[in-house]
Amino acid sequence: MLTVSLPPTISIFGYKDSGKTTVTTRIIEHLVEKGRHVLSAKHVGEPTFSLDSPGTDSHRHLEAGAEATFLHSETSTALLLRTPITQLREFLSFGAKVVPADVIVLEGFRFWTQKDPHIAKVICIRTLDEIPEFQAETASPILGQCTLNQDIDSVIRIPDEFSFLLEAIDKWLLSAPTIPMGDQE
Repeated sequence: MLTVSLPPTISIFGYKDSGKTTVTTRIIEHLVEKGRHVLSAKHVGEPTFSLDSPGTDSHRHLEAGAEATFLHSETSTALLLRTPITQLREFLSFGAKVVPADVIVLEGFRFWTQKDPHIAKVICIRTLDEIPEFQAETASPILGQCTLNQDIDSVIRIPDEFSFLLEAIDKWLLSAPTIPMGDQE
C-alpha cells in the first residue's frame, strides 16, 4: 500500500470585495519567484456559473453523454466535467493529478477549507467586525489576516505590509504538512 498525500495548501478567503484576488495573485507570484510550482483554484460564488454555454459544440458533447470534454486552443486548455466535484480532497486530488505542483493556492473556498487543520489560511477582511467572526470559525494554521482598508491597523495592510504575510508563508512552507489522502494500492 502507498500512502498518498497532496502538496501543502493555502486557502485565501473573505467576503466579497475584501481583496482575495489581489492577495492570491501576489502569493502566487511570490511562490513562482521562489521556484515553486503552483496549482491554483478559484471558487465562483454564482451557483449557475459555467464555462460552457448551451448550443456550443462542447455543450452538445456533454449533453450527448460525455463524462467530460476538453476545450483546447493555441493558448489554453480547459476540462469540463459533466458533474461537479463536491468534496475538497477529491477536488484537490483531481487538480494535482492534472497539474503537478508543490503548492496549491485556493481562493474563495472558505466553507471547504476553514476548519481543515491541514490547510493554511489567509483571511481577507473589510472591517474590524469581521475579525472575531472569522477567528471563531477558522481552525489553525492562520498565516495572516489582511486588508485593503488602510484605516485598519490591527492586521496586515495591503500593499504596504504585504511582506509580513509572504514571510509567514515562507516560514510555514519549511515544515508545512501535506494533505493526507489515505492509502491506495
